[in-house]
Amino acid sequence: DSAFGCRQMLGNIWEWTNSTFEPYPGFISDAYKEYSEPVFYTRKVLKGGAWATRSRMINNSHRNFFTHERRDILAGFRTCAIPDWI
Repeated sequence: DSAFGCRQMLGNIWEWTNSTFEPYPGFISDAYKEYSEPVFYTRKVLKGGAWATRSRMINNSHRNFFTHERRDILAGFRTCAIPDWI
């Protein structure tokens, strides 16, 4: 649990974002040139990691990408609601 009472914020599923997958400033492709470079600007970002992701890779800054129409057991999104009393 987080300090704000949020539960299971990492490691359940890759979480969809509305961000376009593009290189970070200063990105160098090196060993993964054929993995990420060909799809820059054509995919949406997923963040975090899923239950099948290696534990060393599960963190808030780790990114992955899928096409927007892909359906996958490892990807999803979070919903939230504001209580009436706020």
